[in-house]
Amino acid sequence: MRKHPILLLPWLLLFLALAWLGWDHGRARTGESLPEASPGVPPAAPVAVRPEADAAARDVVCGMEIRKSLSYRVSLPGQDYFFCSEDCRAEFKNQPEKWMSAGSRRQGAHAMRGLPIRIYQWGVVLVMVISFGTFEWVSWKRRPAAFAPAPSQGHPRRIDLTAWRPLRRSLQWPYLRPIAQAIAAGLFLVVVAAGLFGNQSPAMNIAPLLTWTIWWVGLVFLVLFLGKAWCFVCPWDAIATWMERLRFCSPRRSGLGLQMKWPRSLRNIWPAVGLFVLLTWVELGAGITLIPRATAYLGLMMLGLAIACVFLFERKAFCRYACLVGRVSGLYSLFSSLELRARDANTCASCRTSPCFRGNDRGDGCPTFELPRTMTLNTYCILCTECLKTCPHDNLSIRLRPWGEDLAHEGKPRTDEAFLSIILLAMTGLHGLTMTPRWPEWNEALSATWGVSPRVSFSLLMALILAAPMLLFAALAGVSSLWSAPHGMRTLFIHYAYALLPIALFYHLAHNAGHFLLEGPKAAALASDPFGWGWNLFSTARSHFGPLVSLEGLWIIQVGLVVTGHLYSLWITEKTTRRLIPDRRAAVFSQLPMLAAMVAFSVFSLWLLKQPMEMRLSAM
Repeated sequence: MRKHPILLLPWLLLFLALAWLGWDHGRARTGESLPEASPGVPPAAPVAVRPEADAAARDVVCGMEIRKSLSYRVSLPGQDYFFCSEDCRAEFKNQPEKWMSAGSRRQGAHAMRGLPIRIYQWGVVLVMVISFGTFEWVSWKRRPAAFAPAPSQGHPRRIDLTAWRPLRRSLQWPYLRPIAQAIAAGLFLVVVAAGLFGNQSPAMNIAPLLTWTIWWVGLVFLVLFLGKAWCFVCPWDAIATWMERLRFCSPRRSGLGLQMKWPRSLRNIWPAVGLFVLLTWVELGAGITLIPRATAYLGLMMLGLAIACVFLFERKAFCRYACLVGRVSGLYSLFSSLELRARDANTCASCRTSPCFRGNDRGDGCPTFELPRTMTLNTYCILCTECLKTCPHDNLSIRLRPWGEDLAHEGKPRTDEAFLSIILLAMTGLHGLTMTPRWPEWNEALSATWGVSPRVSFSLLMALILAAPMLLFAALAGVSSLWSAPHGMRTLFIHYAYALLPIALFYHLAHNAGHFLLEGPKAAALASDPFGWGWNLFSTARSHFGPLVSLEGLWIIQVGLVVTGHLYSLWITEKTTRRLIPDRRAAVFSQLPMLAAMVAFSVFSLWLLKQPMEMRLSAM
């Protein structure tokens, strides 16, 4: 670790973020004060826990559906009003007549203020200074030889975690993964049952919160540090595999599947890309994040696809080609600080049986058709650890590495992956846009102008947002190609698209940090009453769990994440330029349009964070 301190960077940033959260949370708690009530309005009644209070109510200020037992209350003669937060209660107490007569905003939405103008401006300044300062230093001040391809230096900086024998033995234990999958499958079945049979108020059902706020947010964070660890416990794959094999633990000996070959024309990730775009449309266009039963149906649909594929096709073709969660996390995992690789190439070269690919009595062959002994990218490895069990030489290892290693070195650029990189950037932006007050205005205006339904107008706007960054990036790649002969626009488009992944990843984290830190603590209350039936399993159902961070603290975290993603994108762009264009002068001019793209996308991310956002479940 002393030799390669860069390996500590991800964990140092994590520690600083946790320290910031702890300091900010303590500061926010000690600084809390309730505003005085307006003249003529009685002070807020204490929130007493009464059996009849555990029911749904509506915040008249922000429109959020909330639990009475977890709300802030104002009692007026003949009427109690319930609020999601002290801010809403204070706003009501300042002008009670307005809110008692004015109705409320969209159901299920809670307005959260965006970045203040000063923080937004400082964020933009940081992006510009980093962009042009880095570009100036790298492109003009360094010697021309710096643009020559770097010589091969063998294995880059790595720490072999599985060199620690207890960890290696644990990962090789045949029952470790099935037990972990059984726990995940149990939680999945609870979510499905709650969605299908529980209270259909999103404020009183654990399915939407656990799926869209805890799991979906946690998945991206998990990829950042632990790569494809979700695939290790994936309940869809687990249930499908158990059904097909009729047994709990690998290796495969017999099964019910037909073992057909996956169609050659579909041996790409376009099926997963299509499912991802469809999921985004369903999630945002149909609003399933606030419909517990629809959330359960979606989970069952994913399970059905996994079961159908495991019975029809060989190995885990669904995981390799069609799973939208696996492909999104697979592309993000190119940035991850964890990898599974062969230790020594000479040992692998002397192996004639390739059990890591074919399998043996100790475990399965690689389920996603990878050859672990020559694997150099994280994209399609699902960290199932079967190759650690089957290798007779113990030559496979799980290693710690710096962020972005797969993106910084020569890989295997693919058209489908390049398009998914830009789609990820567009779809994360779409998530932010649909939560702003401007979105319903645009949607309604387009619907009225063209005389189409709101669903159709939503689809048109989504298609526009999907196409705009692709067209912009293609145009800039075309400009770059003027100085990058013999590389044309298509080559630059595919190679440079990977450099957008850190911007998409870190904006994804910045956007979801608001959901997780503000809404996530509510899971502690819902865990005691997951179905909304009035249970209190862990004595937390009627407890109030406030946000983990203040808005001011959240803003600093969000700006820090966007700037970090931008910095890594610049670094990867510079590495890509070195590989493609050795000539220094041509590299400088070819890189300028890509620099403009990075700045545009990062500033747009900051602008989105500046907008007031309508949160989904924060007022429960």
